[in-house]
Amino acid sequence: MKIAICAVQVPFVKGGAEYHFDNLYAELLKRDYDVEYIKIPFKWYPPEEIVNHALIWRLLDLSESNGMKIDGVIAQKFPSYLVRHPNKVVWLLHQHRPAYDLAHTEMDDLLPYGKLGEIVRQKIYKMDYLGLNEARKIYTNSENVARRLWRYNRIAGEPLYHPPPLMGQYRCESYCDYIFYPSRVDAIKRQDLAIKCLQHCNSNIRLKIAGTGPHLDYIRSLAKECGVDDRVDILGYVPEEELLDLYANAAAVVYVPIDEDMGYVTLEAFLSKKPVITCTDSGGPLEFVEDSVNGFIAAPSPESIAEKVQQLFENGLCEKMGQNGYRKVSSMNLSWDNVIKKLLEPMQ
Repeated sequence: MKIAICAVQVPFVKGGAEYHFDNLYAELLKRDYDVEYIKIPFKWYPPEEIVNHALIWRLLDLSESNGMKIDGVIAQKFPSYLVRHPNKVVWLLHQHRPAYDLAHTEMDDLLPYGKLGEIVRQKIYKMDYLGLNEARKIYTNSENVARRLWRYNRIAGEPLYHPPPLMGQYRCESYCDYIFYPSRVDAIKRQDLAIKCLQHCNSNIRLKIAGTGPHLDYIRSLAKECGVDDRVDILGYVPEEELLDLYANAAAVVYVPIDEDMGYVTLEAFLSKKPVITCTDSGGPLEFVEDSVNGFIAAPSPESIAEKVQQLFENGLCEKMGQNGYRKVSSMNLSWDNVIKKLLEPMQ
């Protein structure tokens, strides 16, 4: 069976989406499928470029190549699902969020372009309607993404969870004196809340932040401004072994993004037997974190997050809640066998 995976790639950027589909590609190969990975760069500014890049996907007909039939395609996020194929399955990571839930917020990158931005926004709606409705089946990477798809497009999607990238390697060694926040360093991830919360925590509690991104310089200066830079380690990119060590020895994980699609961090923390503190508006993590059971759900404020951190440390809850998180993730049947069976069923 010949399968083409269609993926959007921002050159020189690698995050959860890239790990997600790299692993799908590898797992299909392991099972002897004839699979090809098709990536096209994506650029979202100025707004005309969004339409241009979408047009590239729309011009692609992958029903056959070099005289050989391609049996099916699996597309991920906008605009890869505009590709033409009669046997198309979409595993949706997210749509172009500035056209939907981030519209008219400070994260709306169409808004500064005025009328042009609005024209492109309307075109995105039409392109999504066309490309998504052609699919034989739409899976989403979380319930949160499925809810957005229904809310804005009235199109149904079925959540399909998958194992995080280093499944089988996560471990727990100890509960040290730090909370850990691994993620892309960006405004939408709100590392600033984690730094500010230290101002309200006991002075023996530290914070380690791993990841790179456009807000790296900002959070460094913020830590100094808040007077907590001696308790914050901003590590930048860390290799996989170091990431596993950081999870293995953290007391807890803080993960407080704005309306995250899914986020590996929660599952990775639970597999490392660490509780997770997230926020009421953090989206995907709320599908896994049960308040006061395997972590805490705080209000999106430094004071509220600090209160939960203090509860974890003062009451010795890290190990107990971490074990609860591990039981939660162990019950989810996170396996690539299950994922691939589900993805290929609609193509049969």
